Amino acid sequence: IDVHDIYPNARLSAFQGNALIQELVKWKPDIVHSQCEFSTFMPAKYISKRCKAPLVHTYHTVYEDYTHYFCPSRRVGKKLARNFSKTILNRTDAVIAPSQKMVDMLREYKVKPQIYLIPTGIDLERFLEKSGAREEIRTRFGVEDDELLLISVGRLAKEKNVEEILRFLNDIKDEKIRLMIVGDGPYRATLEKNAKEIGVYERIIFTGLAKPSEVHNYYKAGDVFVCASNSETQGLTYMEAMASGLPVLCKYDECLDGVIDNGVNGFIFESENDFLKTLKSLKEYKDMRIEAGRKAQQRMIEKFSTEAFAGACYKLYKKVIREKSATLVVKKSYFKI
Repeated sequence: IDVHDIYPNARLSAFQGNALIQELVKWKPDIVHSQCEFSTFMPAKYISKRCKAPLVHTYHTVYEDYTHYFCPSRRVGKKLARNFSKTILNRTDAVIAPSQKMVDMLREYKVKPQIYLIPTGIDLERFLEKSGAREEIRTRFGVEDDELLLISVGRLAKEKNVEEILRFLNDIKDEKIRLMIVGDGPYRATLEKNAKEIGVYERIIFTGLAKPSEVHNYYKAGDVFVCASNSETQGLTYMEAMASGLPVLCKYDECLDGVIDNGVNGFIFESENDFLKTLKSLKEYKDMRIEAGRKAQQRMIEKFSTEAFAGACYKLYKKVIREKSATLVVKKSYFKI
């Protein structure tokens, strides 16, 4: 099923009880972990039920921020999104939320299974490695050594609010500050049109869709990572930028609590004035950029590695398996009576 309007080249696979699913059932997993509410949830639930294995689900997306894709009324769309999420999650044995923002939201939904806060880990190795990617990419796109390159990475959609950064750029008269937008999506044409209309198109580089195996190189090409989105569940692009040693300049979002210490390992803005003032300082004081980037990278190493993520998931798996086994024993005893 082609879902190009949501993201270029993205596809959904339909569950048809195929041979691979049956092979997984024969394998008899101890636990099933699903990551999507659509294409893979039903196969995961099927396997879980057939194998009497607990189903853990990670909830990644704030669907309330995507109502413009499926409903003309935002009020009705939000209600549909809440009901859909609650219905899906109530069919699981445990829910993982990657940020406190998501935990609080799901509690408002009155989701029945217990919710566990486990931030998604980052494979740090590729972001930490030294390479010549900075020089190669800047040369490829014609970025001079003395230019301050802002980097934005992600799907180009309305809810990502990239156009706010474009407006800010229009108020920056320093021609030595440019913006590289890495990614593609349904809103790209609109962003290009807006950039031309406000007169900043020549200072923006649209790279198009980057291969997942190459995204880390684009972070290395930048000097400051910028983002104005309020629709993030955890903000993995922020974390990837920080792991790359980039200072981040982001609009405040609850998902950044515990990730960015404002003025220490990154910078948070709530107004255009905040953004412009901080950016001016970051351009003038290179040591400030380097130190914030170093501390950002250290935060990622200490708290958000794949090892930390795997360890937390493993503890949760053991707990849920134990609780599921106890429930099955109780039910079995009940029927014997």
